[in-house]
Amino acid sequence: MKKLLMLGFLVLAGCLSDGDRPLQLISASGAPYPATARSAGIEGYVVVQYDVDETGRVTNLSVASSKPPGVFDEAALKAVAAWRYNPPISDGQPRPVRGVSSRVDFKLGDEGNYRNY
Repeated sequence: MKKLLMLGFLVLAGCLSDGDRPLQLISASGAPYPATARSAGIEGYVVVQYDVDETGRVTNLSVASSKPPGVFDEAALKAVAAWRYNPPISDGQPRPVRGVSSRVDFKLGDEGNYRNY
């Protein structure tokens, strides 16, 4: 039984190492809720557009849209800039990805839900 499990693991590992892999988020944390927005009871979101380089780092960040405009933009950009990815693998090589979009929501009471994710 042990040999069969080991053989299955080796076959699976061999298949994974030669195959392609999609972009995978491996490290993220939520954005800190701006104190002025919290005290004013404001909720909203920011859609951040960015690229991921071949090392998995986020680059070229920009705000695609936000509601309300300008309130949460800085906090969302700072949070997304710290995210890390396993870059996609194509033909055995890591590849950059352009034009990724992520929505960062800001809801009162949810401020700590995604910290240290």
